[in-house]
Amino acid sequence: MWTRVLAAFCLVLLTAPLSAQTKPKAFRVGFINPDTAIQAHPNYPKLKSVQDQAEKELKPLRDQINQLGQKARSGPLSAKDQQGLQSLQKALQDATKKWNERVGTVAKPLLDDIDKEVKKVAEANGFQVQSRQGQQPGGLRRPHQRRHAAGGQGAEEVGAP
Repeated sequence: MWTRVLAAFCLVLLTAPLSAQTKPKAFRVGFINPDTAIQAHPNYPKLKSVQDQAEKELKPLRDQINQLGQKARSGPLSAKDQQGLQSLQKALQDATKKWNERVGTVAKPLLDDIDKEVKKVAEANGFQVQSRQGQQPGGLRRPHQRRHAAGGQGAEEVGAP
């Protein structure tokens, strides 16, 4: 029984196309530093101004929370300090949400302009663009992200050895 199954399996493998042995087509990859692209945009000063305003409002809240956190590490907090900490955390959460929305509103047109230019340059050089779908534009605490365009300056040929 097993010999028949094994024989049938071998027959399928031998008659299957040998597509796995074909050499992959080379492709080009390019990377764009998003920080450089954003800072080069004419509307960057407006975005920077909104980010600075946000930081000016959020930093004192974070500092007060950190002070209470250090106090909590040295011993239990009084009921007044616990209530103050909860109030500060709520205020920080609300303010962060507000500023993320404001920064996002200012950043969206800027990022859309950059996306259009990247796409235009990439397509002119025979590349495809990987979009940034799902990313939040202009978030205050987002990590530095690399934008990928399959093309542009710094592109290189990549292929099978």
